[in-house]
Amino acid sequence: MDLILSDIHANLHALKVVLRYARRRAIDRFVFLGDLVGYGAQPNQVIDSIQPLKPRFMVRGNHDRACAFANADDSFSLPARMAAAWTRDKLTRDHLRFLQEMPVGPLWVGEDYQITHGSPLDEDAYLLHPRDALHAFDGFSAQICFFGHTHLPGAYVLDEKAQVLSGVYFEPDEWFPIRDGCRYLINPGSVGQPRDRDPRLSFMSFDLKRKRLKLHRMNYDYEGAAKAILAAGLHPNLAERLYHGN
Repeated sequence: MDLILSDIHANLHALKVVLRYARRRAIDRFVFLGDLVGYGAQPNQVIDSIQPLKPRFMVRGNHDRACAFANADDSFSLPARMAAAWTRDKLTRDHLRFLQEMPVGPLWVGEDYQITHGSPLDEDAYLLHPRDALHAFDGFSAQICFFGHTHLPGAYVLDEKAQVLSGVYFEPDEWFPIRDGCRYLINPGSVGQPRDRDPRLSFMSFDLKRKRLKLHRMNYDYEGAAKAILAAGLHPNLAERLYHGN
């Protein structure tokens, strides 16, 4: 079983819940779709929690890049720029290097599927509309590409024979089958900052042998995460949105 995680955003309170889930199960690979840091108040602790996980596959996100390199946050909102600068200042030297060396997607996970942060054509692009998703299928060659960035769980499914693109909404804790003859762009949602008006953290399990996946939504101490953001002096909007999942 592969665990697919995205957009943790330095939210240690949420990550701990996911890793507690993983300890009780046989996980073959830990897969991260970027944005380990940014927004949240515990970047070093999050990286410390992720580094021992093996085998581990990951690509960088736009916040990882902005926190690792100065002047890489020009397109960010004020709260996001403040958080990136704060994070850059707080990161240990080893953790800064870790972020700087994160690979750019799309990246193959073995020979099984590919991963990216935004679109496989552009790591900063948001796949929010079917027309953009249809174009993005040209950016990868696998049957499946997992992506993040939008913080919204769901998928785009391309029936290759019929040349029909459809959107998929996943019901939590229900297995979703991967069908032959179709290609998939799949988003597991966000561990650390959900934006679908559901404050529960979001991630996926992928059963490669049985060609099926499952969305997980779990409660975590978002009040504790919000208090940590405020205590760090980060923008209060970053704390408030955790209560509402937006």
